This record gives sequence, C-alpha cells and structure tokens, in this order.
Amino acid sequence: MHTITFLGTSAGVPTRTRNVSALALQLENSKEWMLFDCGEGTQHRIMNTSLSAYHLSRIFITHLHGDHVYGLCGLLASKGMQRCESALEIYGPPGLRELLENVMHLSQLNLPFDLKIFEISEGTLLRYEGFKIDVVALSHSIVSFGFVISFDDRPGHFDAEKARSLGIPEGPLFARLKRGESITLPDGSTIEGSTLVGPPTRGKRIVIGGDNDAPLLFAPYAPFDLMIHEATYTQADFDRLPRKFLHTTAKQLSLAAEQMGVDHLILNHISPRYDKNDRISELLDEAKRYFSGKVDIAYDFMQIGV
Repeated sequence: MHTITFLGTSAGVPTRTRNVSALALQLENSKEWMLFDCGEGTQHRIMNTSLSAYHLSRIFITHLHGDHVYGLCGLLASKGMQRCESALEIYGPPGLRELLENVMHLSQLNLPFDLKIFEISEGTLLRYEGFKIDVVALSHSIVSFGFVISFDDRPGHFDAEKARSLGIPEGPLFARLKRGESITLPDGSTIEGSTLVGPPTRGKRIVIGGDNDAPLLFAPYAPFDLMIHEATYTQADFDRLPRKFLHTTAKQLSLAAEQMGVDHLILNHISPRYDKNDRISELLDEAKRYFSGKVDIAYDFMQIGV
C-alpha cells in the first residue's frame, strides 16, 4: 500500500497547528518517496516523520506562490548536506528553473547530486514504473497545475493450489503462469496461464490539486478513488470577501466531487481563519451537505493508505 502524509495543510501562512502546503507520497514496499509542493518549513515537518530527504526522488510543484515553494531551496541544501548522490527530479511550471538557478547561484549552493528540472505544461504525461501522472492546468491567479496519479492495474490472484493439482512444479513455471503465459508440460499438455489467474484489480486513481477555483477541470480524468483538493473557505465566508480570490469553497468542491464520482474526498489548503476560531467543523459540515461519499479535512501529519 502506498502512503500519503500531509506535511502542510494551511493556506497562505502557517498557523500553530498547520504548516503551509506540502504532501508526501511514499511508494509501496520502498523507501523512495515523492513530494508535492514545498512551502516554507517543509523540511522541519519531514524531520517529524519517518521520511528521509535522502530517499526523496521527485518533487512536483503546483505553482510558484510562496506558500507552495519557499521551502524548496532549504530542502535541497539539506539533502545535499546528507551527501546524497542519486539524482533528484523536480517538476513545476515555467519559471521554476529560473527561480532555482538564481537562488543556487547567488547563495553558492552546490549540490552533490544531479538536479533535473522539468518545466511542465497542460497535457504533460509522466510515466514511471507502476504508475503515470497526468498534468492538468487549473484556474488560479498564477499558472497552477494539478496532478492525476494513475497506478497500474494489479495482476489477478494466482490459484497456486490448482496449479499444483495439475502437476506443475513451483518455480519458473509458476512465474510464467502468473504472467498469463502458456506452458507445455513434459507429457505434452499445454496449460494456459489465463485459466489460473483471476481478473486484474483496477489500479487506484488519485488527484492532488494545486490552487484552483474550478475543480471540474479534473472531470475528463474521473472517476477517482481519492481527491485531495483545496477548500480554502466555506461558501458563506467566500461570498462575504470584499476581494475575491481564485480558490475553491467546500460547497463548490463537494458538488464537483459528487459529479465526478469521487470515493474519498479530502479538503486541504485550509484558511487560517478556521483554526484561529475553532471553526473547522463548518468546512466539514458544508462538504457533507453536498457530497455523499467519505469526506475528511486534512491536518498536518495525517496519513492515509492508497
């Protein structure tokens, strides 16, 4: 099972209990992990988990607002101090390369590992072993992206007992049958692997959204097992704002999630006003009025399995 750890769940500025945006995804049966956004102080949050910057392999930045990116250079410097030599990939919007290269040059940050910076755009498709990531352009005051992570289907259950009853010895022949291949036994009979393997299990699909006031932009990739998306305000608070910001409300997000067939919805990027006045329940209550699936509000160090 893959593990998601919320490292920062506040919008704009940190609070006493929430840091600014960052989220970790650790791959199943591996020390390797990936980071989505890196607000100021993210490396301090990492130090309070079982994660290690040494095993961080990829970073994905949704957009270049400070609460999503100001912790990046400090994290790179600390990773370098650990004498890590494996390459680190960073993906983000145009301007990311200029930002990093200027800070590294002016602060004389020399890294012992190869830093690979990729500037992404709408429609970018990233493929890795076991999963792929679609990049989705969002609606915000600055170029902002979301990431749809689709894990590969898992092979169906292999009926080892039936294979033994057919006289097939364990070992390489079992492995071939598990892959769905056909084998020929010494007596000349042929066994089709498909007769011993059940139907595949559909790979999970999750959404990690950047700042965005139009969650239905993810609809072409629906349905989703898990959607993590900002819900910065309740609808009533947003309606009272003298200046409107391009953020999503709990109502707006929940209506969209219901339409897209989301199984589990997690509200993230929470305005500090709800922490200061102990009003978190207002966001959750609003979401539950418009979404019939499982819904939670993210908090720092919250972990879920995928």
